[in-house]
Amino acid sequence: MSLCVSSSVFLPAGGLRPRCSAGMTAPQKGSNRSEGTCEFSLSEEDLGPVRKFKMSDFVICDRVSVGLQGRGDEVIFEATVRDSSSPLHNSRVVLRELTSVQAKRRGRRALEVLKKLVRRQLMYHSYAMQVHGYVSPSTSEENGHFILVHGYHGSYSLMHWLQLSDWLPTLETTLSLDEEWVKRVGDDTIGGPTITRQLRLIRIIMRDLLIGVNYLHSHGFAHTELRLENVHICPVDRHIKVGILGNAVDLNGNNMSGPTCGKSDKKTMMIAFDMRCVGFMMAKMVLKELMDSSTFSMFKVFLNKGNDPSCLREFLLPILCQDLSSGNSGLQMLDRNWGAGWNLLSLLLATKPFARISCLDALRHPFLCGPRWRIDPSINVIRWGLGSTAVRMSEDYIYGRHQRRRLAYFIELMELLNPHPKIKVTSLFFQRSSMQLSLYTCYLH
Repeated sequence: MSLCVSSSVFLPAGGLRPRCSAGMTAPQKGSNRSEGTCEFSLSEEDLGPVRKFKMSDFVICDRVSVGLQGRGDEVIFEATVRDSSSPLHNSRVVLRELTSVQAKRRGRRALEVLKKLVRRQLMYHSYAMQVHGYVSPSTSEENGHFILVHGYHGSYSLMHWLQLSDWLPTLETTLSLDEEWVKRVGDDTIGGPTITRQLRLIRIIMRDLLIGVNYLHSHGFAHTELRLENVHICPVDRHIKVGILGNAVDLNGNNMSGPTCGKSDKKTMMIAFDMRCVGFMMAKMVLKELMDSSTFSMFKVFLNKGNDPSCLREFLLPILCQDLSSGNSGLQMLDRNWGAGWNLLSLLLATKPFARISCLDALRHPFLCGPRWRIDPSINVIRWGLGSTAVRMSEDYIYGRHQRRRLAYFIELMELLNPHPKIKVTSLFFQRSSMQLSLYTCYLH
């Protein structure tokens, strides 16, 4: 499923070397086009799980998958390990050449985090993008490029998967969903209506993502860069892989120094930032309209102004209901189970960081639990469900703009024909409007 985003360049020495979409050629011995120096060095006893490679250990591919796009200071190549003595022999890997001082710092950070996370190897290999090591520079290129070697987990990022026109059946096929697999989200069947299939798939992705993020948090790290572009779905083990931890924050490190209460607050803030990112990812997965950059910008502006996320449904309704011919699948998913999806979204995007839901609590939320799991909802979820149901009932009396004009004309006619002029029809109309407003108040609080 790779898409060619590279070309080749002929070298004077003979042969072809791949050129990536950024217009930069593959790493070559002796090249020194990187700014700054690579100060990374580890003694053999300090390496631990970090492997040292040589460029001769790889066969560089002539193309790069579109889902592996990097930053402006990164050059990315796919390669195959040809060293027969390596445990990665014949495995496809990604070589990420880091060209700036900041990029090299991210690479060194990813290796430092690797040494701490692999203590629980099963969790690391299941939910994190595997960083294998780095290409050891020769003596002549100590001040040259720094190349990070990490796992290849498919051609597409989660963003690219969701942008496919047939993303639902394609992802179902990639994940090989069967009755045993869907039990992981509390379901007992496969197939069904499109909305049910979409909700089931989003539950699988969200639960895997939350387990991976909780794995980081429980080991004292915050990712800080959770985006659809940084998450991959591995077709081999069918797990979500969170991206490289080059900007991960050590929640227990020196950067969190200060008074005990201040350190605790900073830790909570960093975890809350990750949860907000997860909320944005969930919103984009469920509401495809938010994949449009302009619509998503409006969405973020609404939240950045300090508006309560519990108002999101009212804010998004005009956008989601522009095409009423077939209905909006995202709206239907979030409305299910008395608006449980809107509740989870509001908890992930809560205005106050300390009010945001944790990974473990999100995994217990009714929206992410299938029908086979009996979940005892909290009093807040019950209250939300009652308010959400009341709002949806009141929406039967909300009309479009052209219908409002017709209704106003109809009320004027009734006023003219009213046999009891002391009792105004308009007063009854506004009483009903007040009742709707009170229902919204019940929903929001």
